[in-house]
Amino acid sequence: MPVPTTPARMPRKLLRDQIFDSLLDAIVSGDLAAGEPISDKQLETWLGASRTPIREAVNRLAGMGLIEVAPQRGTRIAPLDSTRFAEEMEMLGVVYSATVRESVALLTDEDRSQIRELHDRVSRTENALERARIVDALMSVFIDRYRNTHVQRIREKSVPHVTRMITARPGALDATDTSAALDALAAAAAAGEADAAADATRAYFTAGAASVLARDAAEAAAAAQTTASENEGA
Repeated sequence: MPVPTTPARMPRKLLRDQIFDSLLDAIVSGDLAAGEPISDKQLETWLGASRTPIREAVNRLAGMGLIEVAPQRGTRIAPLDSTRFAEEMEMLGVVYSATVRESVALLTDEDRSQIRELHDRVSRTENALERARIVDALMSVFIDRYRNTHVQRIREKSVPHVTRMITARPGALDATDTSAALDALAAAAAAGEADAAADATRAYFTAGAASVLARDAAEAAAAAQTTASENEGA
């Protein structure tokens, strides 16, 4: 069949997908806080949409573990889970490091230029959410060049969990180890050193998980100490 000469009419993004994107962004950014109850009526008012596409988006997010839907108890944003965060970071470290190793030799000059630009941006950015999104964009350069749909699916499912935890722990990924890993990744990619780039990728996710978990542990210890002091004074 010959290609038509008239321009094709591309369908607009489906409403349920627009709603999904809006809800996902609100969850990841923390605008919809962890543990916060939500109702269809509230979402209908906020999103200006009917219940059916909203429920489709909610069910999709529930399947990703970002929303909890419990019979008789309602719907809420899933609580933050440090254990899941650590597991997602570990898995991304394994998958992304393998992806980077395979894709470094395939990078174009334009890809390397984009990696340098993103590395420069993340080095200058202090906002936790923005930093996480820039790092995701940087990793996507390798993923897009590798062209493996399974890796892309893992990214789509795992990155929101990682990003919302990082957003809720501002400053937790500013550790020297994570910055050094990104520096090493950018340098190795520019030099075409696949193994070094893969090692730096793995190091970033390992250090990132350790940094956030260490902060959680410190906060839990401080809270326990406060409680103990209050009990002693009671």
